[in-house]
Amino acid sequence: MSVVIAGAGEVGYYIARSLYSEGYEVAIIESDEAAANRAESLDALVVRGNAAASANLEEAGIREAKNFIAVTGYDEVNMVACSIAKSYGVRTIARINHSDYIDRPVSLDKFKLLGIDVAICPDLVAATKIVRILTSTPALVESDVFAKGKIKVVQVSPGENAPVLDQPIRDIYWPKGANLAAIFRKSDVIVPQGGDSIQRGDRVVIVGTDSAIRQTKDLLDIRVKWDEDSPISKVMIAGATRIGVNIAKLMERDVDISLIESDRQLAEEASAQLSSTLVIKGEPTDRELLLDEGVASVDAFIGATGAQGKNILSCFLAGKLGAHSTIALIDQLELVDLLNDVSIDLATSPRISTVNTILQYAHQSEDLVSLAVMQQGEARVLELVVTSKSKVAGKPLRKIGMPPNSIIAAIARDGMTIIPHGETKIEVGDNVVVFARTESIPKIKKIF
Repeated sequence: MSVVIAGAGEVGYYIARSLYSEGYEVAIIESDEAAANRAESLDALVVRGNAAASANLEEAGIREAKNFIAVTGYDEVNMVACSIAKSYGVRTIARINHSDYIDRPVSLDKFKLLGIDVAICPDLVAATKIVRILTSTPALVESDVFAKGKIKVVQVSPGENAPVLDQPIRDIYWPKGANLAAIFRKSDVIVPQGGDSIQRGDRVVIVGTDSAIRQTKDLLDIRVKWDEDSPISKVMIAGATRIGVNIAKLMERDVDISLIESDRQLAEEASAQLSSTLVIKGEPTDRELLLDEGVASVDAFIGATGAQGKNILSCFLAGKLGAHSTIALIDQLELVDLLNDVSIDLATSPRISTVNTILQYAHQSEDLVSLAVMQQGEARVLELVVTSKSKVAGKPLRKIGMPPNSIIAAIARDGMTIIPHGETKIEVGDNVVVFARTESIPKIKKIF
């Protein structure tokens, strides 16, 4: 199976690396010499030139491709390239960010006449994700939802006093409806066996129902700042960027929002777009300003300026001054895990959110309905629908022969969530949530 990607910047490179590691044949079109050189390290076909040129698309193998993904830094190039690529009969996905063109995180119909099957807006995807992190439980946790909301997958770092630390997995009794799918230890991905244990500094992936995952709070010593009985009431945002403004738009009806912006014009534009948000002209790294505006009483402080360094610094400062929780938006993907291990409660990358969304739509098929990428692309969570053609239908788990470093973590069936064991049979119509290291994905697809 092959895919052509236009653009080898951070997003394009990450998508290419992810698909290549799954066994896809990847071709990349890139006009920038440095980016093209880096892309060649993936052992992919790299075509140097304009992605909207038919000759370059032909050279990249567009006639044989299943998907064309346009993620250059220019909306117009992405749209034109998709329009031309569509004439070859491929499925097209475009990154489109400018507010003149797109007003929702994902559009499946607005750009059909241009030959674009899926249009994705990075800023709106990122804003929506931040709001979900703030309003879901447990709060300030990276989470993904599967099986129409019946199954949640969360990544959490157990606290220093977590009872699960240093205990064999076989001796840990998880709440009914929750399952330990993986352990992230530095850059490693561990699908645990009974003799493995969770160590200090690890992050764990828990799969299950929302209520069951909330019940792991004491077991994992999770520091939850609010829950369904104590909703968020006050949020402070640094930066009147499109992400910052859209977070405010999505939350201002129910939450007391203040937004700090140093640029007068951006502050005025934000004030005109927002109805009840307090827009403050000033620097989010100004200690006295933060204190005067009540940072010590906010449930969350979000660093959403266009400068990664300012986001990190403002979050550090807000945390020191008493903000209950801090979220920093960052550009460098490799900093996500590092910053999550220090005094910032959550570091998240809009680029990772964009990549995950694009990969989800790139993989979408009759039986693969959802996907999440974790641990810098080293792991996947798949939601697979079992059809009558599936090889696993009617078989108990112990006879399926799942590849190493993979686990069927949960099954949604007739409104119920099942945490399976070896004798659990897979039935037609089941939504099966699988966690796996990326290299196991091709074998899993063959099994299903």
